[in-house]
Amino acid sequence: RFRARHGRPVGAVAAPPAGLAAAIEAGLHGRRRRSLHFDLRGLTEFERAVLAKTAEIPAGQVRPYAWVASEIGRPRAVRAVGSALAGNPVPLLIPCHRVVYSDGRVGMYALGPENKRAALTAEGVDPDELERLARAGVRVVGSDTTRVFCFPTCRHARRITLAHRVEFGSPKTAAAAGYRPCRHCRPAAA
Repeated sequence: RFRARHGRPVGAVAAPPAGLAAAIEAGLHGRRRRSLHFDLRGLTEFERAVLAKTAEIPAGQVRPYAWVASEIGRPRAVRAVGSALAGNPVPLLIPCHRVVYSDGRVGMYALGPENKRAALTAEGVDPDELERLARAGVRVVGSDTTRVFCFPTCRHARRITLAHRVEFGSPKTAAAAGYRPCRHCRPAAA
């Protein structure tokens, strides 16, 4: 399948290239490996933009497809973002598992949904909690003390105590309630 999709040779090796296993491990634990370079020839400019933005999502956090589309200046291209992520040639190195459906559900993954859930769990994300929030219609959460709203997995949202946590169905409803978007996770972009 890889050869057909990317037009590149595929062959078995006795061991992965030097540093690859460590790079995957580091990426799954939020440590960046700046020495890695990806050969993304054959991908369109749009697909490369989607993958570049996806690579910016911190470990242990997720963003919806609509956020990626908006961040790359193509807010109406949500489905195209999903297609670009489905064609990610290096899904463990460019973390497309950190992108979820716009309603918050975990969704699909090039390596299978069970592997997406496992990768998210390894990063400290609870996929069952994401699904619960999605069913409840919660897209963003805010703090009634700071009046800031975030995506639920944002490192700042995780610090909000239950007594001060306010759940919203959309960034628009949070803004209408007088909350401002987090500067780190930028939920207004979704």
